[in-house]
Amino acid sequence: GRKKDYISKNLPYVKEPGDISAYEELVNVLYAPEERQKFEWAIGSVIEGDSKTNQKFFVFYGAPGTGKSTILDIIQAMFEGYWEAFDAKALGSLSNQFATEMFKSNPLLAIEQDGDLSRIEDNTKLNSIVSHDTIIVNEKHKAQYKMRFNALLMIGTNKPVKITDEKSGLKRRLIDINPTGNKVPKERYDELKDHILEFELGAIADHCHKVYKKLGKDYYRRR
Repeated sequence: GRKKDYISKNLPYVKEPGDISAYEELVNVLYAPEERQKFEWAIGSVIEGDSKTNQKFFVFYGAPGTGKSTILDIIQAMFEGYWEAFDAKALGSLSNQFATEMFKSNPLLAIEQDGDLSRIEDNTKLNSIVSHDTIIVNEKHKAQYKMRFNALLMIGTNKPVKITDEKSGLKRRLIDINPTGNKVPKERYDELKDHILEFELGAIADHCHKVYKKLGKDYYRRR
């Protein structure tokens, strides 16, 4: 059978209900409820073990300083050891044959804090990774091999995403997350973020898992 919560055994915190008031205070300023729900659903899908089959990728789009990296930093802390950095532009470039090498450890999450999807020349690799197809990996000085990637992709960007091929399937797999543009004063922001990273990760994980279970695996398929 499928192991529930298979990931929580090795994370540096316990996933259990608890106080997330610092997270609530910060996130409710930065994101409207329906936008916040998108990344909470995404986090919950990783905890549930469904992100390896859910064919969605998440783009935090907004001006610099609007909270994209805040959420991505929290997610990186939540999944320490399970995420890798990646380069979306390299994946979408026709000339970069080693672009898939960054996935060779098969992370659960692939995150690019400051990405550029404004000129994707070729959707094929990106689409294959998002839809978890088996693809050929080119590593320098190694024979090619085939691999099916588990990664859920998350990208922060201040440029609009341009998907060149309307029919590629990438468009319907994209979930755009937009900030309100509201900000928390710097000093309060630092206090909240420190508190979140130190004390709230386990309770946030639990909260996001509940959001995912409530909305269900197919929630964003219908949209």
